[in-house]
Amino acid sequence: MIKKTVEKQNYSVLSWILVSIQLICLFYIFVSASWKAVHINLQIWELSGSFLALSGVLGLNWHSFSIFPEPKNKGRLITNGIFAYIRHPIYAGILMVCGSLIWQFWSFERFLTLGILTLVFINKIQKEERFLIEKFPEYYDYKKTTNRLIPFLW
Repeated sequence: MIKKTVEKQNYSVLSWILVSIQLICLFYIFVSASWKAVHINLQIWELSGSFLALSGVLGLNWHSFSIFPEPKNKGRLITNGIFAYIRHPIYAGILMVCGSLIWQFWSFERFLTLGILTLVFINKIQKEERFLIEKFPEYYDYKKTTNRLIPFLW
């Protein structure tokens, strides 16, 4: 019989807090109003964001995908596909979808929640990129050729 050892992934307390706040914000945005924009412009924006986030998830594969900023132990650096143009397409796509829904179904509380979610994502991005540079030294060069969330801007 072959015995397999499983290496346990450790996440910091801050990572757990950020992910918890992220999930609470997303839950509130999606239960406080409709999930589908009504105006065609916002539907296009929502579908584009969904496509961007889904492209990121599919591009990472299950060995590298994580909702935590720490890279998985067996993860690898992905720089092709959508990641050749933007380093964090999942975060960008989620913000596009949430932004279109909040624009369509406006309330101050939902707008505030989007602001909190954006701050969480920025914090996670900064933390994630520090971990990625440590684990993958080539990430430093990759950062020079792509933007974080918004192609050609940031």
